[in-house]
Amino acid sequence: MTIIWGEKTGLRPFEDQLTDDEIARVYRWSSDEQILRWSGGSPTDLTIAEFRERLLNERGHIPANRRAFFIVTRDGALIGRIGCFAIDWDKREGELGIVIGESTSWGQGYGRDAVTTLLRHLFETTSLDRINLFTFPENIRAQRCFAACGFRVIAHARRFSPDIGEFDGIEMEITRREFLARQNYPIPLSQGAK
Repeated sequence: MTIIWGEKTGLRPFEDQLTDDEIARVYRWSSDEQILRWSGGSPTDLTIAEFRERLLNERGHIPANRRAFFIVTRDGALIGRIGCFAIDWDKREGELGIVIGESTSWGQGYGRDAVTTLLRHLFETTSLDRINLFTFPENIRAQRCFAACGFRVIAHARRFSPDIGEFDGIEMEITRREFLARQNYPIPLSQGAK
């Protein structure tokens, strides 16, 4: 199990083995309307056995246009999920998604650390040059987190989600150059690999 560590959190690859307790925790997040309201999802209608089977199947078939991780604390507690999805390797861009599923972990800087850790990993190890995301206009906490990580608002746009239909969203982005400059990293001449 190779965990990518930030200051407060680690990113554990989605394909790593989960315990039964961890699967039950992820299932609880996937059933919680309050948590899903902020991430744009809707509660699962699967039983925990069906959910476990789907999760195990997904873990074995990670598409090339996705990088997904579980967020863990320094003491190993599973608190959320994060990833870069809909990656277009030709355009060298992808879309970030994150959910801190443990509400007791909200407001403690775990999300900010996980986002920064994922951006560092993506910009150091892949050819991606741009990461964007969408959030609800009323999700001020998420917007503050993303802004603290260097994202900037670029548009207000109509979005579509299979779970909730059309909605107004705020699009934010950060580029490799912007992120590395914020981190005082040298801008690499080589743009990494897929």
